[in-house]
Amino acid sequence: MKVIKEIKLSNNGLLSALLIQFFLFQIIRMSVGTMSGYFSLIVKIKLFFNAVFSHIRFSTGDWFYSILGVLLLYWLVRAIIRVVKREKEIAKLYSLKILIVLNVLYAWFMLSFGLLYSHKNFPQYDDPKEKLFLSDYKIVAGNLLNDCRILREEVSVNQEGEFSVNRENMIEKLYLEQSAFYGIPQQRPNVKKSLFSPVMRKLGVLGYYNPFTGEAQVVEGFPDTSLPFTIAHEMGHQAGVAREDEANFYSFYMGESSADKNFQYSVKYKALNYLLREIYVNDSTFVKRVLENYSEGMKKDREREKIFYSQMSGLGSDMFSYMNNAYLKSNAQEEGVIAYNHVSKMIVSFYKKTYPALFKDEKWFNL
Repeated sequence: MKVIKEIKLSNNGLLSALLIQFFLFQIIRMSVGTMSGYFSLIVKIKLFFNAVFSHIRFSTGDWFYSILGVLLLYWLVRAIIRVVKREKEIAKLYSLKILIVLNVLYAWFMLSFGLLYSHKNFPQYDDPKEKLFLSDYKIVAGNLLNDCRILREEVSVNQEGEFSVNRENMIEKLYLEQSAFYGIPQQRPNVKKSLFSPVMRKLGVLGYYNPFTGEAQVVEGFPDTSLPFTIAHEMGHQAGVAREDEANFYSFYMGESSADKNFQYSVKYKALNYLLREIYVNDSTFVKRVLENYSEGMKKDREREKIFYSQMSGLGSDMFSYMNNAYLKSNAQEEGVIAYNHVSKMIVSFYKKTYPALFKDEKWFNL
């Protein structure tokens, strides 16, 4: 009976510890935006993770998830079986193991990544008081269209004439550009192929970041128009950019004036898509006319995407969207999955501050 009581207290203590951790980290997160020292420390830890795991060719994080998932499932099943057999003492031992792991994982996640959700990396382009108008979105969309039409003539293509890049070469180039653009030490590439690509592709996931190992995973099989943008997005997470809207903007910000035409085309093509989605709600005619003005190469890329994404809709992607929405809302992104599209506002703000002369030209109002 004494053993049972001690185990019970341990389980209750671990549950309490998990709840205390949650509230404690919420309090810390409220002030982390002003804690530049903490942010710098986390970035240094990320650089350390990158230095360690970049030497391993396969995705350590994916194997970590796989082993951990199997182990937790095994303990859970064993606990249920013991409960059914009325062996409560042994069942509590399994639940104790699960709670220990959950406590450690939650603390690890928050200290290495979770707290950064409250840190704003580009506040100058994310001012809630700044007023942007539909005409602003149209002007930026028009200029992005012009840039994409020009860039599309200079990018690499496959035998079908569709935009195509070499994944490994692009990763190498982006790490070089990241170092030069932000003035940070050159890092070893730490972007891995996802072990779960077939499943993630069905869920519509292009890439993801592992906060426990600092690795970025890219899902194979998507049209190459998204590849450079996705790689840079995940690299943004490695650099300490936690929020999804800011990671999207990080990718655009780094590629907007990139010397690599493939990278520049990918981020501007993606940015144009984001803006057209926003404009479509208020002026679908404008969007249709922009699409009609795509170059032949851009039309090929869009057709490739339409065919691919038509196969992605379904219960799996809907369920993932729901779960991802809940995850983002729990980490200080109240907009949920809409946060991915918030980047369009940041892009328009960037253009207004960086290229103010563009907004004196009204030719895109009546496209």
